Amino acid sequence: MKEQLAQLVHRFRQQQQFAIGYSPLYAVIFGTIAEWLTNAPDDPVVRWLLQAIEDRPAFDITNLLLAGLHREILRGVDEVAALAAYYPTVGGNASPALLFSDNRGELPVASSPFVEALRKAILARRHVLQTFIQKYTVQTNETGRGISWLLPACLARWDGVHLIDLGASAGLNLIAEQRSFQISGLDDDSILMTLGYGQPVQFVVRVEGEIGNALAAKCRPPEILSRTGCDLHPFYLKSTADEITLASFIWADQVQRLQRLREGIGAFHEVNRKGVPVRLNSLSLPDELSALLDRQINGPNEPVLLYNTYIKMYLPDKGQMMRKHIADWAITQDRSVVWIQWEPSQYVAVQSGQEPHFGWLAWTADLWRGHDQYQFHLGWVHPHGHHVQWLPGLQAWNFFWRQDAGLAKG
Repeated sequence: MKEQLAQLVHRFRQQQQFAIGYSPLYAVIFGTIAEWLTNAPDDPVVRWLLQAIEDRPAFDITNLLLAGLHREILRGVDEVAALAAYYPTVGGNASPALLFSDNRGELPVASSPFVEALRKAILARRHVLQTFIQKYTVQTNETGRGISWLLPACLARWDGVHLIDLGASAGLNLIAEQRSFQISGLDDDSILMTLGYGQPVQFVVRVEGEIGNALAAKCRPPEILSRTGCDLHPFYLKSTADEITLASFIWADQVQRLQRLREGIGAFHEVNRKGVPVRLNSLSLPDELSALLDRQINGPNEPVLLYNTYIKMYLPDKGQMMRKHIADWAITQDRSVVWIQWEPSQYVAVQSGQEPHFGWLAWTADLWRGHDQYQFHLGWVHPHGHHVQWLPGLQAWNFFWRQDAGLAKG
């Protein structure tokens, strides 16, 4: 129990640090719960939480507890009305923190009314929250992450591509070419590139670092030949209740992210009605991946692009065997096979130092052509995709495909 408690405190503190300056509401919530776990072991919320979590990993608990609360607020449950006053996604605008910081000048101090509202909401809905924690898995529903595959695919200048999302959740990032991304300079409003068919601009990605001539003002997405999502527990959008549950994983003071999610759900349904539909598959990664690829990918030898964004920590071996499974399949193919990743640096093979900011992910691309393999570290990226620091790998990726196109024409 002591070890479990220590892990929970560590994870809630990590989440608090990550949220500071980005999600003030959640920074205060994470910090408040960490304080209860640290200093009030007999608090009813602490006793309930330790009993409710069963064997769920500590990182999952931080996300599932807050998502469960957010779902109750989005549903308009009476018992959480006082807490809803702090949640901008339902119009709340009360500040959860006092108008000063602690002695270190870093961590916001929760106000007494907020602490009381949070405590009462958790205890009033503890049975529902316990079921939510035990039933659901963390959903990676940040639809801005679709640029992870869209930008490299555009720069590769392919005519068509098969998409495979590893850890797809509801599969919304498989339709990224139907959204709209604007890549802009970090400190100005210069537009370096626009991507996707959506209108108007939905995502603005601020970038820094040398890019040379890698980014053209306009870049045509390839034709999407198939959209395959893989997840141990795919999230199927069959009802309004499902959409509310998926939305609950958005941090509640990120109103724009919630709007982008709702737009993504609309685009998802439109693609499934009129375009190349998303096919979600329940399977265990990576052991069942090769069999799925053999079933799904056939016909002419167009490229295959697999991608994953921030899922390896949820896999039994932290994704260590994923590379072998993908490589073993890729070398049997008479086509280009690309594997794009957004993952913490400890889970990918990178030679470009440490991430520039806490919690940022390595953006990498592996390419197989038969037994030939290439690797590119494109940059460092915020987990939600709104800020990128480019590395020389981006220029190398662009040069590779330009040279490839030139050789094909020659």
